[in-house]
Amino acid sequence: MEYLSYIVTFIAGLGTGWTLKVAITKISSRNSRNSSASQKGNTVGGDMAGGDIKKQTRR
Repeated sequence: MEYLSYIVTFIAGLGTGWTLKVAITKISSRNSRNSSASQKGNTVGGDMAGGDIKKQTRR
């Protein structure tokens, strides 16, 4: 009978952890879809890119 309380507590902890993970994942995926970057006021002499870009400009 002593082990029963440990088993119930373990299962309750698993359920709580899983529920918390699902809630955090839902919130973070909702926030990542709505994020955008403002490019207002940026001036560049060429391309404004955040990474590598390839150009097909051969002269």
